[in-house]
Amino acid sequence: MSRVTIRRMRTLLSCGVVALLTVPVLAQEPVDTAMVAKIRAEAFDRGQVLDTFNHLANVIGPRLTNSPAHKRAVAWTQDTLKGWGLSNVHAEPFDFGRGWTLERFSIEMLEPRYMPLTGYPKGWSASTAGTITATPVWLPDPSAADLEAQAGKLAGAIVMTSPVQEYFIRADRPAASGDLQTGRPRTVPAMPPADLLARLKSEKVGVTLEPNIGEHGTMFVTGRDAGVNAIPAVVLVSEHYNLVARLLQQGIPVTLSVTVQAAYDESDRNTRNVIAEIPGTDPAVGAEVVMAGAHLDSWHSATGATDNADGVATIMEAVRILKTLGVRPRRTIRIALWAGEEQGLLGSRAWVKQHLEGDANAAARDGLSVYFNFDNGFPPVTGFYMEGNEPAQRIVAAWLRPLADLGATLTPSGGIGATDHLSFKALGLPGFQAVQSYANYDVRTHHTNADFVERIEPDALEQAAVVTATVLYHAAMRDQKLPR
Repeated sequence: MSRVTIRRMRTLLSCGVVALLTVPVLAQEPVDTAMVAKIRAEAFDRGQVLDTFNHLANVIGPRLTNSPAHKRAVAWTQDTLKGWGLSNVHAEPFDFGRGWTLERFSIEMLEPRYMPLTGYPKGWSASTAGTITATPVWLPDPSAADLEAQAGKLAGAIVMTSPVQEYFIRADRPAASGDLQTGRPRTVPAMPPADLLARLKSEKVGVTLEPNIGEHGTMFVTGRDAGVNAIPAVVLVSEHYNLVARLLQQGIPVTLSVTVQAAYDESDRNTRNVIAEIPGTDPAVGAEVVMAGAHLDSWHSATGATDNADGVATIMEAVRILKTLGVRPRRTIRIALWAGEEQGLLGSRAWVKQHLEGDANAAARDGLSVYFNFDNGFPPVTGFYMEGNEPAQRIVAAWLRPLADLGATLTPSGGIGATDHLSFKALGLPGFQAVQSYANYDVRTHHTNADFVERIEPDALEQAAVVTATVLYHAAMRDQKLPR
């Protein structure tokens, strides 16, 4: 849905053209078009989603799990949700590990000519011992014999761990349509083999340099905590990595200068999910739960705008809208802002394990009506992947009919991977990821240094909040839970 189309829709509404809100729906699934109209008016005329999005992405910035910035985001989202009148707002801890912050970084080529290089330290990289100025050692696909030949020669060295990068990701996953089953493994920089890392660690290497699968200056940067005596590790723009590698390949002397200054945070090895609710009011079904989630953490080389400040802003705005409208849902509406998603869905898995798994949680598990997730891709929300659940597919399709003019029309029967709805799906619960845009997402923004607010259309965020509030409201108000 383009910005122009959404603005045209708003113009029609302001002129009193509301017939589009009363399109026919499936007879067996009631749809409250009057409430949909109120949701749309609140979102488009008095919305706050852009303020929320701006604060997360620009003011707080990158939110690497359990970093000081992530902790600020946990505190700020709780304060904001409490200020809006949400109930049971709290942060639930789970064990994660130490936090990390980058304090200073530079990389330059000094010879055969001066050139600033573009790179970024991997998450949880150790600091270099001051500034390292040296000729890099290139070890493309080293054999055991190659490593043995370097024994005792790599202490403090700048080591390049990969061959010339020749593969680049140049296509996004296909857009959803019909019954398409879509998904793509997460894109991460090449990781040196464990035996090579162990050898480099034992040799007390000064810093490693790696290329990645991005091109045109795009860097895919992730990382993990390698523990005590970790090696400083830097991902370079592949064109710059390849330049240095080719110079070395031709026997041309190269001198690089590298500085990484980072700090670990050992003050609290727990990180936290943020939970908030609008309590259910129906004595019969008020304890049942309709849930939406998005992950608050991000990677660190940009501001995590599409991954996933947009998703967090969307679901926060959805519950703000419903609370502002004075909605008294029959079932409880709950949102969760997950931590540790980027490290393997850790937050949602921890929450599901504590609250839904096992015999002791049988009642809570039975009482969860549906979980909607907002992560992969970026707004507008054009529907939901229905994971083969045909009865639920028909219900959600009915809820979306009043939003057809906003482009929310898709309920593909297929599924998608690599995000938090899988934690719920693993228990056989209805868990659905929003269908969103992948234009330049896999190629350009997902886990990269280009994931800034410019990637998001403001009107698309407002549209996403309307869709989210609409499905949460109807799931909370219907007579039965969604079918398993």
